[in-house]
This record gives sequence, C-alpha cells and structure tokens, in this order.
Amino acid sequence: MYALIYDTQLILGPIGYNYRLINSELEELEIEQRVSSRDYENVPIQIDANTYVLPAIQIIPPHDSRFENVGNFAWEIIKENDIPVRVEMTYPITNKSLETIKEEYKQQVAPERWNKENTTVTVTLYDKQITVSTSRENRLALVSKVVSDGGIHNYKFDDGTWVEILKTDLVIILNEIDNVVQAAFDWEFAKLVEIDACTTGEEVYNVILSESQV
Repeated sequence: MYALIYDTQLILGPIGYNYRLINSELEELEIEQRVSSRDYENVPIQIDANTYVLPAIQIIPPHDSRFENVGNFAWEIIKENDIPVRVEMTYPITNKSLETIKEEYKQQVAPERWNKENTTVTVTLYDKQITVSTSRENRLALVSKVVSDGGIHNYKFDDGTWVEILKTDLVIILNEIDNVVQAAFDWEFAKLVEIDACTTGEEVYNVILSESQV
C-alpha cells in the first residue's frame, strides 16, 4: 500500500499503487512533476521538497471480527535522518454492541433456512417411491398442474421416475413439500427468537445454525 504526502499532510492513502490517481492529485496541488506506472519500484519517492510517495504500513491489532470492529486509522510519518520514509497507519479496535452482533449473526439464518427449504422429499404413489424437489421452481410447476385440468398427467420426477398422476396425487405431493418448507420457516423463526434471547455475544455465536458447528 502507498501514501501521497504533501507538506506533512496525508493526501492519499492507503491505496494500491495508482499512478494516474497520484498524478491527478499532483496536478491539483500545482506540482509539475509526475510519476510513472513503474515508479512503484522506486518508492519512497521524493517529488519535491514537500511531496513524497511513501509506503503505507497498516497496523491492525489482532481482533475477533465477530465481536470487534476495526476503526478509522491514525497516521504518522516515519522519518530517517529527517527524511520521510514511510507512513504508519494504526487502526483502533472497538467493541461491537450486542445488538450489532445479533443482527450480523441473524444474516446467516436465512441462507441456512434456504438450504433446508430447497431439498428433496420422498413420496409413495401407486407403490412407487419418488423423489421430488422442494425448490420453489418445482413447487410452482406442480401448482400449475393442479390448477389446470383434472386429467391424468405423465409426470417425470427428479429421480427420472415417470408416473401417471391425477390432480389428487399432485395435491398429496404438494402437501408433503409444504410440510418441509413450513418446517424450514419454523426453524428460521425459532433461531431468530433464540438469538434475540441471548445476553452476551458469546451466547449469540453458540446458537447452532448448521451441522458444521456441532
């Protein structure tokens, strides 16, 4: 990372080396000198008596991102023999509020519910076990059959099984799917309630959302 310093002021940084952006700032400062696309190899660069392109060192203390935030940096120009050689940027660590921790953790609940909602269910029809997707797209396809005519449909299910089904069969399948989907939403609601009841950040992250956490 790099920084542009002018008259002991931080003009740019920390940034990746971007000579166009640096040159634009030099133009704004009415400085005639320019840097090239390869000048990152020469950093630290003294542009003039008051202007430098320096390495930017970011100092971020160890922290737990579940419970702590990284604040805005304080910066200091480090000199050697009275010549600027780098800029050190030190970031403070602050504690997150319990409500922030809860809201961030809650964002993981809906994706887990989606995984539970989008699975398969096994239904027995006419002595055949068929595997049916519970995805929203498949549910809509089945509903469209239910609201159409009441005849017999040759229907191919996800496992490749063909079955002649009636409207009443489709309703049975949809009921099985609805049970799975409702259970997923009930699980989501229960987890949100469990998170809200937590009194510490550690308790929040002890709420199990997936098997990988067990």
